[in-house]
Amino acid sequence: MLLVADIGNTETVLGARHSGGEILRRWRIRSDPRRTPDEIGVLIRELIDVLPGGASSVDGLCAASVVPPFTDVLAEAAERHLGIVLREFRWSRELGIRLEVDEPERVGADRVANALGAHLAYPGPAIVVDFGTAMTFDVVADDGAFLGGAIAPGVEASAASLFSRTALLPRVAFGFPDTMIGRTTVENLQIGLYHGAALMVDGLVERIRAEWDPGARVVATGGLAARFAGRCASVDVVDPDLTLKGIGWGHDRLHPATA
Repeated sequence: MLLVADIGNTETVLGARHSGGEILRRWRIRSDPRRTPDEIGVLIRELIDVLPGGASSVDGLCAASVVPPFTDVLAEAAERHLGIVLREFRWSRELGIRLEVDEPERVGADRVANALGAHLAYPGPAIVVDFGTAMTFDVVADDGAFLGGAIAPGVEASAASLFSRTALLPRVAFGFPDTMIGRTTVENLQIGLYHGAALMVDGLVERIRAEWDPGARVVATGGLAARFAGRCASVDVVDPDLTLKGIGWGHDRLHPATA
């Protein structure tokens, strides 16, 4: 069994991948490079012990990362505690997709994985909206080419920034008030943060479609995708495992001898 990891700025999503490509289990841990390899290794062993065969069933690890220091910690943890080598997911011609952008070397590995995942799971023109620490909009052509997109602050990052800079505003729970005219401070904040984020998604998707392909399918992924999808009229499909699927398929193409 292959472990796949999407190492983001705030969290790392780990998945146990079946040989057929399905993600059997998914876990979230903090992307904290201050933790030791032994701490991370023990934690991962505890998590994967629920799998049939436990740690002995895992024969590889492939990770897409935007946090190199934590990648190093995870690599050492995997080698010490699981006896496996971490292989990094990066763009390569062997993936079978192109990066049609002006700065291909600066495209994050997670966005490459989203493009590959969307191309293989949902053939045709697609816009992947990833609800992470940063909210990304990845535009994927019908042949799998990554054409670019947009990056906006993630909802949780926006909320944290707002609360840290305003002494009198309270922290609020995730929620969508029924009204768009808040009568309490909490409602005001929830409308601005959560309804505002949903409207931003719909607005950006509408303009991307108008500029590129009106029929492009919108695939939502990331930790908050399921909670936002029902509030975004533009979302066609919710696939919380899309990035992990892309990493797994990428591993198959980059390392066919071990797939």
